[in-house]
This record gives sequence, structure tokens and C-alpha cells, in this order.
Amino acid sequence: MFAAVAIIVLLVVLLAPSWGILYFNRMTFGQAVEAAWRVWIAQVTASITLIFLADRLGLLNPAGYTLGICLTVGLAGALFLRLRIE
Repeated sequence: MFAAVAIIVLLVVLLAPSWGILYFNRMTFGQAVEAAWRVWIAQVTASITLIFLADRLGLLNPAGYTLGICLTVGLAGALFLRLRIE
């Protein structure tokens, strides 16, 4: 149960910045999904790849680097989405 809650929290951290950008541009749900589904897939793929790479490198704080990677990739995806919308 803890793992499911942790995965949901990390997905929220990863995708919330993009939702914020779409919300502040006053898009409807359908428009938001149409504009961002490729970015979300890329964000999830990039974060999973970076987390496995960090684990293979032997970094010592798995919770810290996982949260950091999700936050950084989420902010980068939101920036890309904002630049693409404008």
C-alpha cells in the first residue's frame, strides 16, 4: 500500500507543474489532454530512465534523488509546454 501511495505522490509531483500551466491558460480538460499527452509520456519516460541511471550509479539517497528527478523533470516539462503553447 505504501508503494502505491508513493507512486501516486511522485506522479503528482511530476505532472502538477504541467497541469498548472494548462490551468492558468484557461484550457478545458479536452484541450489540456490534447496539448500535453506527449509531454506527459516523455516526462514519465525521462524520469524513469534517470531514476534507474541514478540507481545504477550507486547514489546513496534513493528517496532524495527520486523526488529531485521528478520535480526537475516536471518543471522542465512545464517550461517546454508553456513555450509550445505561446
